[in-house]
Amino acid sequence: MRGKKVRIAMAAIAVICVVAASIALYQPAMNYLGRQAGNPTGLIGSLMTRIWSVTFNSLHQWGFSHVNLSDEDVILVVGFGSGSGIRHIKGINSKNTIHGIDISEEAVKTATSLNQTYIDAGEVILSVCNVADLAFDDDFFHLVVAGQTHMYWGEELKKGLSECHRVLKQGGTLLITSEIDTLEYFLPEYKEHDHFVALLHDVGFREVNCKVSGNYVAFICIK
Repeated sequence: MRGKKVRIAMAAIAVICVVAASIALYQPAMNYLGRQAGNPTGLIGSLMTRIWSVTFNSLHQWGFSHVNLSDEDVILVVGFGSGSGIRHIKGINSKNTIHGIDISEEAVKTATSLNQTYIDAGEVILSVCNVADLAFDDDFFHLVVAGQTHMYWGEELKKGLSECHRVLKQGGTLLITSEIDTLEYFLPEYKEHDHFVALLHDVGFREVNCKVSGNYVAFICIK
């Protein structure tokens, strides 16, 4: 009987240890994955960018239902990740010229593989760049797209939005889309959409429309 009690006690201690370890490791793991989402690197980053190519297809499709593309539009995609959003744009209008910037070299590798045909044709140009310091002239783009990315800009959020405003032509559009639960986790201070709309007005956008569908939110911002 004593041996049985000891085994039960040991099993209980083992369960407590596993639970405690899980709790202790949860936040560091979430922090690590958050950093990887913001700047994918190495094997985990490579896997992440490939997963995104499937995960965010419906978000891209829904987001682009709120903008109209013309043949002459020059487009900037900020934080293109897997490059699936770029491929989706080319599927809507193959004549658009698209510049894509991402802080992650892994993202550039994945997006290049996915859009190699367009890159070879000179229709898509990808580069490693920080949204807070865009290497483009003022009033250059008709449309700037930031899909599932702005929540990772951290302290450079306002500067990044200001840069997006700067490189847009007068009357141009910034399209920001994201999952609401991800946005609330990484940017809790903008959990209320009105607060983010106020920030967009503050950096210079004269008109901002907010659209919500299920777990998706889109901000259509006119310069």
